[in-house]
Amino acid sequence: MPTTRKPAEPARDSLTVELGGWFKASATGRGVFVIGVILLFLGALGLAQAWLGGGIGP
Repeated sequence: MPTTRKPAEPARDSLTVELGGWFKASATGRGVFVIGVILLFLGALGLAQAWLGGGIGP
């Protein structure tokens, strides 16, 4: 008699983030927090660059 397997349960905490074609991240558990930290860092970096006059183009 063949046994049937239960489908794998998805992770309790899971997050997938994709920004354009240059940033893609998937995380489960505590990694969800790390993706948030990375996104905050990238946002702060972009604001600092704009504030310091590092805008795009001449």
